[in-house]
Amino acid sequence: MAAFLRVLALIACWGSALAADGQKATVYIFLMHDCPVANAMAPELARLATEFEPKGVRFFGVYAEESAAEIATHRKEYALPFPGLRDGKGELAKRAGATRVPEAAVFSPSGELLYRGRIDDRAVKLGVTRPVPQRHDLRLALEAILAGGKPERKFTEAVGCYLPSVAK
Repeated sequence: MAAFLRVLALIACWGSALAADGQKATVYIFLMHDCPVANAMAPELARLATEFEPKGVRFFGVYAEESAAEIATHRKEYALPFPGLRDGKGELAKRAGATRVPEAAVFSPSGELLYRGRIDDRAVKLGVTRPVPQRHDLRLALEAILAGGKPERKFTEAVGCYLPSVAK
């Protein structure tokens, strides 16, 4: 419970707590437990979190409609190593401009949106995927941020399920 309250404080403060923590960026991954595109992306999300968290990048999964139990089950079933948040009113999705699942939003410690979009280009359109991605958009954005720059592309189009809080 304490960790959950700390996460809420981080979201409320947007940057002051993150800067105090020494974080270089925060990644919010918009997820749904029943979105096949998001679930197929889970291994890559776990790899990215494992690689970038020790470098000062914090990851959170953001769920629109799932209960706490569904979030915990989803994280366990798909081996997601980062905490899950419930954004029932869609406030975080609106702040980020997220409309699809999976979609990443990367914020600076001061709360500036640095990147929003797809994790990679594996999903070409709904029902059509590449066996191997050609462009690793989230990875490239994080590498640029950690190198002290800005991502080459601030926005990319995510392919996946519609985010329920936005679709209503």
